[in-house]
Amino acid sequence: MKTDKKFNLIDEQWIPIQGRGLFSLRDIFSEPSLRRVGGNPIQKTAIFKLLCAIAQAAWTPKTEEEWRQSTVEEFCRKCLTYLEKWHEKFWLYGDEPFLQFPEVKDVKVASFAALNLEKASGNTTVLTQIQLQSELSEADKAVLLVTLMGFATGGKKVDNSKILTPGYKGKSKSGKAGSSLGFKGYLHSYVQTSSVASTLWLNLFSEESLSKLPCYPEGVGTAPWEKMPAGEDCDVARKLKDSLMGRLVPLCRFCLLSDGGMHYTEGIAHDGYQAGRFDPTQSVARQKNDFKTLWADPDKKPWRSLTSILSFLGIQDASRFVCSQVEMGMSRARDCFETVELWSGGVRVTSNAGEQYLTGSDDFVESQFEFSPQDVGEQFFVNFSASVDQLDRLAKQLYSSVLGYFETMGTEGKTMAERATSKFWEIAGLHAQELIDSSFPGENPESVRNFFRATMRNTYNESCPHFTPRQLQAWAENQPNASKKGKK
Repeated sequence: MKTDKKFNLIDEQWIPIQGRGLFSLRDIFSEPSLRRVGGNPIQKTAIFKLLCAIAQAAWTPKTEEEWRQSTVEEFCRKCLTYLEKWHEKFWLYGDEPFLQFPEVKDVKVASFAALNLEKASGNTTVLTQIQLQSELSEADKAVLLVTLMGFATGGKKVDNSKILTPGYKGKSKSGKAGSSLGFKGYLHSYVQTSSVASTLWLNLFSEESLSKLPCYPEGVGTAPWEKMPAGEDCDVARKLKDSLMGRLVPLCRFCLLSDGGMHYTEGIAHDGYQAGRFDPTQSVARQKNDFKTLWADPDKKPWRSLTSILSFLGIQDASRFVCSQVEMGMSRARDCFETVELWSGGVRVTSNAGEQYLTGSDDFVESQFEFSPQDVGEQFFVNFSASVDQLDRLAKQLYSSVLGYFETMGTEGKTMAERATSKFWEIAGLHAQELIDSSFPGENPESVRNFFRATMRNTYNESCPHFTPRQLQAWAENQPNASKKGKK
């Protein structure tokens, strides 16, 4: 293992920026031209959360008014000053390696491929060249380390024979899923602006706003690199579990970089959304005595969950979904930005007997859509919800009609009905931004809705052959009608 001080995350280029390459932490707060963090959806979320943690540690305004009186430039200067102050804590190697535990150096090493969802390891079938693990650069290792803090998969890849807190009984042979991943893979959302720095400024919580969120009783908390926990359940670890810092950088794995892999064991076990604890980027709803959350779903792209993510715009129902990061970001953006983007993303994983992995039906999902925050209000939400409800009705009617056609023809039609519905939603997703734009006050959504009605009819025609007299009769009998409310 390397023990010399090498590769400082403040100085070295390791953060992927879309279309630009790699940049350092110092660059993030120095160059306003850096627009979007790159990588896959969980890497983007993990890096965003780390940057938010640095921002909160650098400056947490006491009130919302104090935040409103600030500027992006002032915010960036505070962050740069903070990074210089804590420069020695951001070495990837050394006596106090960033977010790592030298105490686990005797734990079994897990290969980098085994810890990376996108790479094949063990007896996994290799389908494409991209699944093969190439040698990781120091930048790759830094991104993997940050991602594993919250998005580590559950299972036996961890060596849980090592316990740092004396008497701690929370570990089993199978490691728990990371708090940002959960059982199936949470959907995360936040508001983006014209640069990474201004996005972080917009998403900065004040003490006032945090006091209204019961899932963080310790408030902001202390950044883990300032004071690392001694074990899984020490005083520092317990405070992290109760603070915003603990959700931004969860330390779900205690690990140490080594040649070819990581010494890797389970770290802090955070409570899940069902216990009322969750990331600020999660959408969670309380219904009676239970909680529900939004999951990443390759069959249901994130834009189809926008009515839940934006439900704070509608009737203030106690059982509505809440995404505190989006609600705060949209509210603030009305006074600061003409346009913003709502980003949502995650990964769908399969959980089986304590193991988590990607199957053929699992995948990464993400979407981003542009909004005019001044126009995103109750009327927009009413219009958009009505359009999405229409899409749901059209999809159900299409399924029913295609199924009816093949039943009339005397064959099994469920598979064809599912394919037709999937194709309809795929086309709808390509025009989701138009659906959003047509929902703003003063716009007429009927032209877009008519397009989707026509799409439903065209998809039915393409899915149901109507050349022979018998086919033509079945096709005519089961013609979809956009005015129907779905399957009878």
